[in-house]
Amino acid sequence: MEAASASGAGPLRPAILRNKWFLYMTEFFAGMSVMAVELGASRLLAPYFSSSQVVWTVIIGTIMALGNVLGGRSADKNPDPALLYRRLLIAAVWIAAIPFVGKYLIAGLSLLVAYFVTRNFLVWASLACCLVIFVFPLMLLGTVTPSLAKFTMEDLDKNGETVGRLGALNTIGSIIGTFLPTFVTIPAVGTAMTFLIFSG
Repeated sequence: MEAASASGAGPLRPAILRNKWFLYMTEFFAGMSVMAVELGASRLLAPYFSSSQVVWTVIIGTIMALGNVLGGRSADKNPDPALLYRRLLIAAVWIAAIPFVGKYLIAGLSLLVAYFVTRNFLVWASLACCLVIFVFPLMLLGTVTPSLAKFTMEDLDKNGETVGRLGALNTIGSIIGTFLPTFVTIPAVGTAMTFLIFSG
């Protein structure tokens, strides 16, 4: 019983882990949401810090590097599918709240950074905003791939095929998550609604 629980084979296993396509769609939508939120982050930060190369470097560096590293460790510690989907729910609620509280956090953090920093304000202020506003939900989304690799792996002789399928779905989702906000949702309904759409 304890061994089954440790491997994530709890009450949700028959309902979720039996259907691999459900897990694959989780990977697809997670990849799509990460890219959409990154693009939304650039639009949200642009009025305050511009959309310069410095700001984009900070966004990509903090969100992708820190989020994936910490997310992978979290998935190793808690591979239970119930915990994964709870993390996704928390990430969705956090992302949905960003359009409503983000501008106040940016203003407050910028004033705080300006009090302590006299040089490279743009870098430090945008870094602080990324860390506080965006890293946590995207770190939670970063737990999807390592968790699903555990859940979908049944035959070690085919682990390359399984990981490759997850990677392909994540990549396809990321591509759609790049083009859809840029050319459809942001021009049509704005940045705030784009956050709400992809949090859903």
